Amino acid sequence: MFDDLYAQLGAISPEIQGAALISNEGAVIFQEGETIVDQHLIGIAGAAIMRLAEHISSGLAECPAQEISIRCDRYTALFVPVGADALLMLVLSAETDTRPLARAVRSRLERF
Repeated sequence: MFDDLYAQLGAISPEIQGAALISNEGAVIFQEGETIVDQHLIGIAGAAIMRLAEHISSGLAECPAQEISIRCDRYTALFVPVGADALLMLVLSAETDTRPLARAVRSRLERF
């Protein structure tokens, strides 16, 4: 299933260099391609980001968390919720505009 999703996402955007599916507890469920850091750190960061997004969005009832991106010199990490229990992290080049990609990813995830 994750391999199919990763292939579909790669067809949407060739800028995707890697992906990881992370549980809310911080466990990396699946990983493919470049993920910048090791699985343990990805899991911790993903779980922390998910909790932060939930906290922020609860204060902004009109703006539920839909995606979070973190950009550095070389990469952008895009985090998109997958249901209530997981988070998808995509690794992209730093120049990638994440907004249209996030919309496309959410659309794909709804069909999965």
